[in-house]
Amino acid sequence: MRLLEENVADIPTIEEASKRAFKIGMGPFQLMNVTGIPIAVHAATTLGNELGPFYAPCRTLKEQMEKKENWPLDGAVDETRVQAVIDRMLGVCLGVSAALVDEGVASIEDTDRGAKIGLRWLMGPFEIMNRIGIGKTYDVVKAITEKYADFKMPSLLEKQKNLGKPFDVRFVDMEVKDGVATITLNRPEAMNALNETVVAQLDQQFTEAEKRDDVRAIVFQGAGKAFVAGADIRYFVNNIKANRIPDIVSFTRKGHELFLRIENSPKITIALLDGLSLGGGSELALSCQAIVATPAGSMAFPETGIGIYPGLGGMLRMTRHVGPELAKYYVFTGFGINMADARALGIVTTVVDPAGVNQAIRDIMAAGKPDKYRSRTLPEKFLPMAAMFSSENVTRLLFGKQPDAPADLAAKVIKTLGFKAPIALRVSNEIIDQQIGKSMKDAVEIELGRLAEIFSTADALEGLSTAGRKRPEFKGA
Repeated sequence: MRLLEENVADIPTIEEASKRAFKIGMGPFQLMNVTGIPIAVHAATTLGNELGPFYAPCRTLKEQMEKKENWPLDGAVDETRVQAVIDRMLGVCLGVSAALVDEGVASIEDTDRGAKIGLRWLMGPFEIMNRIGIGKTYDVVKAITEKYADFKMPSLLEKQKNLGKPFDVRFVDMEVKDGVATITLNRPEAMNALNETVVAQLDQQFTEAEKRDDVRAIVFQGAGKAFVAGADIRYFVNNIKANRIPDIVSFTRKGHELFLRIENSPKITIALLDGLSLGGGSELALSCQAIVATPAGSMAFPETGIGIYPGLGGMLRMTRHVGPELAKYYVFTGFGINMADARALGIVTTVVDPAGVNQAIRDIMAAGKPDKYRSRTLPEKFLPMAAMFSSENVTRLLFGKQPDAPADLAAKVIKTLGFKAPIALRVSNEIIDQQIGKSMKDAVEIELGRLAEIFSTADALEGLSTAGRKRPEFKGA
């Protein structure tokens, strides 16, 4: 509003600049049209009364409310003024965000989370500060403090400029109580998806927990409604488009190294599945020595439906739990595994109601490390699924032929596989077969060895780019 009133830019230009600054789909004037201009006046009046004139509604805003008309949005964007608007928008929003933390309203992480969840920003304000640099951030905020006398430079930003380094935005937290280190992946706005930063922080917290003499068990959990909904797909897409597939391989190798440390830790490692778990999340859970689940927990490997394969040990650990045939059934189809079935298969150690989680963890600690890959017999319920993925049937399925299986099961599987990436199915099959009888270390290398190949396919880019938006169109290329 002040940008308009001060003739810095017109409405279409302010709208466009705002969208670019925060990667949003709706600018402030359109938002006011949707929510009601009186709402904006009321909010600004309240803030002005509490926090000073900088926050108070300006004259133009009040006049528009009195007209009882929406803002006119049509018109050409003046590109010569876009950057000036972006700088002003960043100066105000980033400055206010730093002030929120200064005043103890919220943490850095929760301020970012509020912007992403409540305002649908692609990145939180502190993530934006890190992206554009602390020096640039300081400059655009300082320009606001010089223009508006009652807006002061937040001390948090002053200190960070003097440090000359990015803000440390934490996505992984740890709490130690009664011998248990609880490591929480705290990125609920992205369903705790794994990326380079999250994996690095997970490694740091796990390393710290292993070092502590007062820790006997390490529990991994997710904040919000998900455990971990796989890897961050945007990370993969960006690296494929930038021809940085070796970075994907390096990232995955680091994940494998961490998961092997979790699996072989001298401390008891436990995954708490109390929500959605997909792909890399299920692979993290499988790397733990024990899994405590509630009925809300789940596991699934949807990768072949987005053109790739489970690359963090999901195939080799599922095979060690349930055999290669049933592992192929779940990897090929992407069908979910509920916790009752996972318990029957021996994948999950125990299933309890949420109120019983702490006691279940205590029971595991008292009993000692379970033999997670102990020999076992598949329950009768799962035998048809395993038989469906015998070597002979897999060959038939990969060549589009009818498998030797019950008609209803065969029809269900054939229909499902019709939506999967053919190359991903073939490579997954080959990897699982090659991993049989190998050491864990050698099996991991087999998995890593096909990553560059699979991420170089057109199907991988198609599947990852369309994930969550539309059904991919795989060409087998």
